Amino acid sequence: MRRGRSKARDGGRAETPALAYDAFISYSHAWDRDIAKAFQSALQGFDRPWYRPRSLRLFRDETNLAASPHLWREIEWGLSRSRWLVVMASPSAATSPWVRREIRWWLDHRSADTLLIGWTDGTLCWDPEQASFDWSRTDALPREEMERVHEQEPRWVDLRWLRTLEQTGSDPRLIECVAEFVAPLTGKSKDELIGDHVRQRRRTRRWVQGTVAVLVTLLLLAVAGGITAYNQRNNARAQTLVAQSRQLVAEATSIRDSQPDLARQLMVQAYRLAPTAEAVGALVDSYAMPRVVRGRGPVRAAAYSSRGLLAVADDGGRLLDPARGTRPTAVDLVESPVTAVAFSPDGRLLALGGADGRVWLLDVTDGSRPRTLAVSSATDGHAGIVALVLTSGGRLIAMTERGGAVLDVRDPKRPRTLTSLPDHVIAASPKGDLVATDVGGGRLRLWTLSGNARLRLVATLTAPPAGTFDYSHRAAFSLNGQMLAVGGDGSRVTWWDVTDPAHPVARPELYAQSRLGIQAVAFSADATTLATGDSEGTVALWDVSDPLRPRAGARLSGHTTRVSMLSFSPDGHTVASVGGDSSDTGAVRLWAVSGSERTSAFTTLPTAGIFPPAFSADSRLLAAGGEPTTVWQVGDTRAPRLMATLESYNAGGQASVFDTEGRTLFSGLPVRAWNLTDPANPRNLTPRTPRTGHAQSLSVNPALPLLVAVAGPGEAVQLWDISRRTNPSLLATLGTLGDAARARQVVAFSPDGELLAAPTRGGGVRLWRVARQARPRSVGDLPAARGKTTAMAFSPHRRILFVGTETGEIISWDVSRPGRPVRKGTSARHTAAIDGFAFHPGGDLAATAGQDSRIRLWDVSAPERPVEVASLSGGLYLPATVDFSPDGRLLAVGGHRGLRLWSVDRAGILQRLCAESPRITPDQWTQYLPDQPYDPPCA
Repeated sequence: MRRGRSKARDGGRAETPALAYDAFISYSHAWDRDIAKAFQSALQGFDRPWYRPRSLRLFRDETNLAASPHLWREIEWGLSRSRWLVVMASPSAATSPWVRREIRWWLDHRSADTLLIGWTDGTLCWDPEQASFDWSRTDALPREEMERVHEQEPRWVDLRWLRTLEQTGSDPRLIECVAEFVAPLTGKSKDELIGDHVRQRRRTRRWVQGTVAVLVTLLLLAVAGGITAYNQRNNARAQTLVAQSRQLVAEATSIRDSQPDLARQLMVQAYRLAPTAEAVGALVDSYAMPRVVRGRGPVRAAAYSSRGLLAVADDGGRLLDPARGTRPTAVDLVESPVTAVAFSPDGRLLALGGADGRVWLLDVTDGSRPRTLAVSSATDGHAGIVALVLTSGGRLIAMTERGGAVLDVRDPKRPRTLTSLPDHVIAASPKGDLVATDVGGGRLRLWTLSGNARLRLVATLTAPPAGTFDYSHRAAFSLNGQMLAVGGDGSRVTWWDVTDPAHPVARPELYAQSRLGIQAVAFSADATTLATGDSEGTVALWDVSDPLRPRAGARLSGHTTRVSMLSFSPDGHTVASVGGDSSDTGAVRLWAVSGSERTSAFTTLPTAGIFPPAFSADSRLLAAGGEPTTVWQVGDTRAPRLMATLESYNAGGQASVFDTEGRTLFSGLPVRAWNLTDPANPRNLTPRTPRTGHAQSLSVNPALPLLVAVAGPGEAVQLWDISRRTNPSLLATLGTLGDAARARQVVAFSPDGELLAAPTRGGGVRLWRVARQARPRSVGDLPAARGKTTAMAFSPHRRILFVGTETGEIISWDVSRPGRPVRKGTSARHTAAIDGFAFHPGGDLAATAGQDSRIRLWDVSAPERPVEVASLSGGLYLPATVDFSPDGRLLAVGGHRGLRLWSVDRAGILQRLCAESPRITPDQWTQYLPDQPYDPPCA
C-alpha cells in the first residue's frame, strides 16, 4: 500500500500553543491524494476569518516529509498539532498499517468525535441494530481500530463520485461535501457555510472583475500612451527628416552652379530623406544645373559642331558627344597641347591649333573614329594659335597673339597658306570675308578678305580697350556675319551691324556689370542671343532679337575665375563656357538655356504656335504647335523625332487632341479626324469635311465619344459626337463665351465623363451634365472670381475642379454635387493671367502657365492648400499651354519659341543625377550631414 502525507504550511493562529493545524488527512492511494487535493482546493473557499479564528490548512503531499528513519515521529508530531483527523476511507486505507496506526493514536489521544471520514472507495455500511459498522460488508475502514469507536452512526461524506470526473472548486456537489466537513470544524451549519461561501464568491468575483477592469483600463491607457509616444517619436523623426531634406535642398541650390556634382548628390539625398515639395521641385528643375565635362589638363577652348559634337582644346584635344550625359565617352585626338578648335560648317572637318603654331586637320564624319588628314605649320612656329575659323568656302583662318594666316583647306590632306593676317587679329567672320583687328587705344579695324585672299581695310571702329589680359575671344561675329560684338575693360560690350562692312551701324551698348572687363563673347546660331563672359566668372545672356532694344537675360555664375571662352550649341540651347585661370581650367561647363534665359527643360522642339500640346494615350506621340500641327515621336529614350506635319486651315493655326485610344487626332472646325496608326503617314479620315474655321480649344471626353470645341472669343461652345470617326457630328451648342475664351485650355471634362465645365460670359464657370446622344443640361454654376476664368482642369481621380483666372489666382472647387459646389482653396502665386492648366495623371501634381512668364508646379494632394513645388526656369512664355504625358514622365509646354519638354519622372531623374555625378565623399558627407553615418545616396 502506498501512503502519503505532507506537512502543511502554518497559515493561521492555533487555539493552543500545541495545536497549529486544523486537520490531518490520512490516505493511502494516489487517487485519494488527488481527491484530497480537490477537497483542499474547495476547502479554501471556506477559509473566512469572520466565522473562525484561523484558516484551515491540510496535510496533502507526501513529498514534503523529510527523508528520516524516524518517520513515525514526524507523523506523530503532525497529529499532535492538529484538531481533527480526516480519514480517506478505502480498501487500501483499511489495510494500510500507517493509516491504522494513525487512527489508534488519535483514538488514544483525542476524542472519536474529532475523527471525520471521507468515503472514497470500497464499501461502507452502518448497522443501526448493532450500533456499529456492518463488518461483513464494510471494507473501507480497518475493523480492529474502528469496531467499537462509535456508538452512533458517525458523520462521513461520500466522495466516490470524485474518482470519475475532473472537478474544480466551483462544483456545487464538491462545495456541499466540503461544507459537511467544515460544519463540525467551525460549529456552523452547512446551509450557513454554503450561503456565506456563495456570497463571498460573488464578492470575490466582483472584486476580481473590478480588478481586471482596472488592470485592463490601465493596460489600455499604457498601450495608448505607448502608441502616442511611438507616434510622437515617429512624427518627431519625420519632422527632423523633413527639416534635413529642406536644408539639403537649400544647400544644393546655393552651390548648384559652382559645385554642380556635389549639388546633384545632395538633391538625391534630400529626396531620399523626405520627398518634400522642395525636394520634388529641385529634382524637376535640376536639368538647369550646368554639366561639367572634364578635360585632360587645362581646357583652353571648346567648340560645337553643327552635328552636336563638342571639341575640347586641352593637353591633347578631345571629341565628345554631350547628348550622352555629363561624362560622355571622349575620343583623344592628338598628343600635343591644343589651344584652339574649330569645325567646318557641315561638321565633318575639325581643325586643332597648337601652342607651337601647328594645325591638325581631322575627318570627324564618324565621331567615334576621327582620322587625321594633315598637319601643317600655320605660323612657322613663331607664335601659338589662339583661335581658328573654318569657312564654308574651304578656308582656315588661324589667329595668333600677334597675327595669323589664311589657309586653303579645300583639299584637307594638302593645306596651303594663302596670306598672312595683320597683328592683333581678334575675330573673323564664319564666312571668312571679314576680319577685325585691334590697333590699341580702343580702336578696331575692319577688313574684308577677298576671294584671292587679299585684305582691304574698310572701316575703323571705337571699342573698349583690351588692357593687358589675353582677350583672344573678346570679339565674335554672328554666324550670318552681320553682327560684330566686342568686349574689353570695364563693363561695356559694343556691337555693330556690319551687313555693310564699309558703314557699320552701332547698336545700343550692353552693360554687363563687370569690374575688370568682358573677356569672352559669342552669338547663338540664330543671332538672337549674345553671351558674354567676364573676369569675375559670370556668363551673362542678352536677348538681341531686337537689336534696337536689347534685353538683359540670365546670369550664370559658376566659374570661380574669369571666363575665357564661350560657344553656343547649333540649336542654341546650350552654352559652353571655359574658365581662364589655372584653378578653373580643367573643365567645360555646359549650361542649358532657352534664348536669353536658363531652362530646366531637357529638350526643345522647333514648333510654331501656342496651341495646347496633346499626347497620345500610350505617350508615344505628341501633337504640338498648331501653326501647323506637327506630330513627334517621344516615347523612347532617343531624342524626339518629327513624324508628320498636318495641314492647317489658315495662318491662325488650330488646336488638336487625341482620342482616348491614341490613334486618332482631331483638329479644326468642323472637326476633322486623322488616323495616326502609322505616324509617318497620317491618313485624313474626313477628306470631304469642308474646313471653315479653326478650333482654339479642344477636349475629349474620357468616358464617352464626345468632344468639346471652342472656336474663339465670342464663339459658341460646341459639343461633338465622335463615335463615327469618319463623320463627326455636332450634338449641341452651349452658348457663346466672352473674352474668357481667349485662353486655349478653357474647357474641361470631369474624369467620369459626366460633367463639362465651360466659362460663362460673366467670367464664372457653368457645369453641364453630358451624355451620349442627348442634349447637355446645365446643373450648376461657379461664381466669378476677382478676374474672369482663363484656364481650368479637373483632378484626374475626383470631381475637384481647379480654375485659373486673369488675375493669376488659382481656385479649387468640389463639384461632387454640381448644384452645390464648395470652394476648397486658393493660391495667388502667379501675378498675371493663367493661360494653361494641366494635371499629372497621378493626381497630386499640377502645372500652370502664366502670363507672368512662369511655369509653376503645384502639389495639389490637399486641394484646400495648393503648394507650389517649383517655378521652372525656361525663358519667357507669353502665352503658354501645358500638358502631361499619360505615363506621367513628361511635361510639355508650348509657346512661341517652340515646345519644351521637362522630365517629371522622379525615378528617372534620380537615376540621371547619380549617373552624372561622382559619389559624395566622406568629407563632404560629414560637412552636410554630420549627425548621420556615411551612406552615399548613389552607392
